[in-house]
Amino acid sequence: MFFTHLYQSLVSLPLKLLVSSKLLPDDPIKELGIDPDAPIYYVLQRRSTSSFLMLKEKAKQLNLPPPKIIHSKTKIIEKGAVFFLQSKTILGLGGKPVKKYQQLLMTLLEKQKNEPNQQHQLIPFSIYWGRNPGKENSLLRLIFTDTESANPLRKFFLFLFQGRNTFVRMAKPIDLLQVAHSEVSADIQVTKLTRTLRVHFHRLRRAAMGPLITNRGQVITNILVSNNVKGAIEREAKSKKITVEKSTKLAGKYAKEIASAYSYKMVRIMESALTHLWNKIYNGVVVQNAEMVRELASTHEIIYVPSHRSHIDYLLLSYTLYHEGLVPPHIAAGINLNFWPAGPILRRGGAFFLRRSFGGNKLYTSVFNEYIFQLMDRGIPLEFFPEGGRSRTGRLLPPKTGLLAMTMQSLLRGTRKPVAIIPVYIGYERMFEGKSYLNELRGAEKKKESFGQLLGIRKTLKQDFGKVYLNFSEPVFLNKYLDEKQPDWHQYRGEVGAKPSWLSPQVSELSELIMQRINAASTVNAISLVALVLLSTERMAIGKKELIEQLNILLNIARKVPYSDNTQIPEQSGEDLVAQAKTLGTIFEVKNPMGDIITTDEQTAVLLTYYRNNILHVFISYSLVASCFVNNQKMAKSTLIKRCQILFPFIKRELFIHWSNQQLTGYLDKVIDAFCEMGLLEQKGNQIIRKEESSQEFEQLMCFAQVVKPTLLRYGILLTLLSSQVGQGRMSRRELEKHSQQVAQRLAALYSLNAPESFDKNLFKTTISVLRKADLIQISEDNSFDIDPKLEALNQQILDNVNVGSKLIMQKTASWAKHYWEKDSLN
Repeated sequence: MFFTHLYQSLVSLPLKLLVSSKLLPDDPIKELGIDPDAPIYYVLQRRSTSSFLMLKEKAKQLNLPPPKIIHSKTKIIEKGAVFFLQSKTILGLGGKPVKKYQQLLMTLLEKQKNEPNQQHQLIPFSIYWGRNPGKENSLLRLIFTDTESANPLRKFFLFLFQGRNTFVRMAKPIDLLQVAHSEVSADIQVTKLTRTLRVHFHRLRRAAMGPLITNRGQVITNILVSNNVKGAIEREAKSKKITVEKSTKLAGKYAKEIASAYSYKMVRIMESALTHLWNKIYNGVVVQNAEMVRELASTHEIIYVPSHRSHIDYLLLSYTLYHEGLVPPHIAAGINLNFWPAGPILRRGGAFFLRRSFGGNKLYTSVFNEYIFQLMDRGIPLEFFPEGGRSRTGRLLPPKTGLLAMTMQSLLRGTRKPVAIIPVYIGYERMFEGKSYLNELRGAEKKKESFGQLLGIRKTLKQDFGKVYLNFSEPVFLNKYLDEKQPDWHQYRGEVGAKPSWLSPQVSELSELIMQRINAASTVNAISLVALVLLSTERMAIGKKELIEQLNILLNIARKVPYSDNTQIPEQSGEDLVAQAKTLGTIFEVKNPMGDIITTDEQTAVLLTYYRNNILHVFISYSLVASCFVNNQKMAKSTLIKRCQILFPFIKRELFIHWSNQQLTGYLDKVIDAFCEMGLLEQKGNQIIRKEESSQEFEQLMCFAQVVKPTLLRYGILLTLLSSQVGQGRMSRRELEKHSQQVAQRLAALYSLNAPESFDKNLFKTTISVLRKADLIQISEDNSFDIDPKLEALNQQILDNVNVGSKLIMQKTASWAKHYWEKDSLN
């Protein structure tokens, strides 16, 4: 005992001086469902004094039973007993299972079996002395990187060089009750339990560190010698009438342009720099559902698909994953970011570059496809932005499906692990690129990324950007998804570049699902919520008291009838949100003897539309219900729901709402009930009645109705234009998209409608697509339209959901547009 304590004291000295560790998850008692009052035991992978001491430190930090070494002569297992799966490794010897602990595990299982009403908790602890996976064929890896069999000498070097980057990972307690009651012998129970624990520890280490880093040159060679690329090289040589040597050289050039040059040193440098940057400009990064990702990363090939609103997104997700104990992913970045010095830094941080368009270049496509497959086959997590570029309106953009199709083709070809696609919502209280977005929100062309733009960041770093929110949404298990949708997908196993007839439509459907799940994990913050109310007023000004009341109403209904279980709603009051928005400089207060007024300036108002659009999908259903009472004092509940259902398909596609038509009916029913409970509406029998126009409740209901107004106006203009074409010939699809956008921009300019989406061509394409699916328009072979007369009824429905002034605006603008185009066509 004396020598044991002496040795532990000696080992504890370098631990205290050289090691700084982080515990994951942040709140393990709550997140892992640990019962502090039930018996707790610990299990470590390998017998190690340093690991035991680290375990003691973390147990004390969490107020858990102090870890205890089980003496060789005792058979009593006390609370806090520590089990070791394997012995120490010295000079390459050892590391075998410890029979003593296997026998003690048998005793523990017997104890659990005899006490079925008492849950005995065996908690696995994993300790990582640094996060460097090491390079293949590197002698330095034997000294400076942590492995599952690090000896005492290596541990000293790890403390010295990696000690400040130590992670301790707790896992969910093992269900000993289930193991103890399995119908096999005690010996087999222990064998299975120890095997399960060894696999568990190995998988967690792989998820935290990733595979060994392959030399970039070797990666490129592996691509060029693959059968897939060799065949593409030969086809390229034949089609272009060049030598195979030249074609191979061209393929090598493409591979060098694409491939990442991942460096752990660069990751450490970037982690240190980004920690400083985040602390300087942000008030914190709020992360949701990280434990779910940690669990999946140990068993699945992970594909992260985040929303894309800022260049910060590239860095933020990798930084967050690193601090959550996971290996940073390889990131698909646009070739526009491959400029000095950003390109080399991003490439060493895990970025690989792709062209905006492959332009029918089959050789480039084959090289890129092979690179994606090899990354996935090696178990390297990937990240790509399904929108393809940053959103300039605050809404999610229609997804680009190229990389998603390659992911699915790689799975068809055969990956070692099942694939989990994790949608990620990233939201900001204030945008880092806010000023540069102002002109783009007004329709100006996007400026090309350059070194000069990086130099302009210095002034921006002095500002306060509030908090950042990063939420991991419900994953899509791609193997199971295909089992359900396309049960025959396994027949393409091993086939390179498989393109079954169902691939394209299935990828499109999957991309919609991913976007819906991103939106389902949204965070409603102070800026977006204040923007939602302020932009619903005529002159972007509202009494402070009225603003606080409306915010509280919005918070109340969002909590009563949540958009999604994953949607995050602020816990603060309306008053707190107003104070927070003022602190971030997005609104200001004007003193008035009859009550203070909250307003904003013109430039900030444009940016506020961006923040409002971040959460538009969360509140659109409430607004749709309220808009039905703009021109109607009462209506039957069934009629109210039906009116909303008619307009829902347009809003669903545009805002990526996850409800089916059946789910919508139930949801709208709850929204109406909530409005009635809050006093904004009243129910008498089957009739839903609004309050008097002079009442405060009517004003608050109309504030809800204003949220959907810009969307309805845009639809109204498009449908008015289409209706004017019934029986008067045809309009081409391209003409309709162009003319609709022109009208929307004129509308925004003349009537001060804060709607940057007026400049977004994709929204008009989406609307036309919805009309096609509803059989209201049909596209002929010459790309022109045939218009169904029923379109007029839909247009009338929209007109009935906006006030008289808005109706006149739409009719007047449509009339002007028709006259202008008729005149233009004559010229």
